[in-house]
Amino acid sequence: MACGRGAGPRHGADKKYLDNWYTGMFTIRFMSEAFKFERQRAYDLIVERIFGSDFDRTLPLSERGLSELFGIGRMPVREALRRLEQEGVVEVRPARGTFLRNVEEVDLRRIYQVRTALECLVAADAARQVPSREFLQIGTKLEIMLRDLESFSPADIDDAGTEFHERLVEASGNDVAAETIRLFRTRFRLAFHLPRYFSFPTAAKTLRDHRDIFEAVVAGDPDLAASRMKEHLAKGLELRLRLSTTSKAAAPVT
Repeated sequence: MACGRGAGPRHGADKKYLDNWYTGMFTIRFMSEAFKFERQRAYDLIVERIFGSDFDRTLPLSERGLSELFGIGRMPVREALRRLEQEGVVEVRPARGTFLRNVEEVDLRRIYQVRTALECLVAADAARQVPSREFLQIGTKLEIMLRDLESFSPADIDDAGTEFHERLVEASGNDVAAETIRLFRTRFRLAFHLPRYFSFPTAAKTLRDHRDIFEAVVAGDPDLAASRMKEHLAKGLELRLRLSTTSKAAAPVT
């Protein structure tokens, strides 16, 4: 009986300990997931700001300023900036701060070589697969836009192009290439994402390029899909280099 009477308080203490342990573990896990969410949110907002038409690349990306602007803690902003630095999008200049990385011609050509190798590979691989419903849907979207071009802005067409490339990677079934492209995605965008410079004719040509690549993939022709992708990206590089040259020529002498 003595043992029975003694077991009550002990059992109560164990239950309280377990309750506290589970509560603590839940709190830690919740805080960890909340931080991951805020870190990704900070990253997405910074990327959106970098590629906005009113972004001044001569000014530093202030951790404090971005935190106040977005209403997010400084730690998620710091982690987001660190990720962008690892991705080669921003650079830390001693005693000056964090700046958007300058993309020189040699960088553009190297990025183009890497992107071409990866995206020609996924285009060919996608042509070897049975088209998924999601991939067919983006093809329908491209066709609708081509039939009524005047109803869409260059930015709309650029967004559709971004979606097309993402769906193409998914359709390839090549997980290794997909992961590699994901790691370089923002750096590729820094080099080639130019909707604010697009004239309507340029955007329309890009849209037709995407439609032509789509048709080669659906036709199950890996060589044609890769060839059209290579030609498409070469046009993008040519445009980017031309804009870079024009920008330098127009820059004031300091």
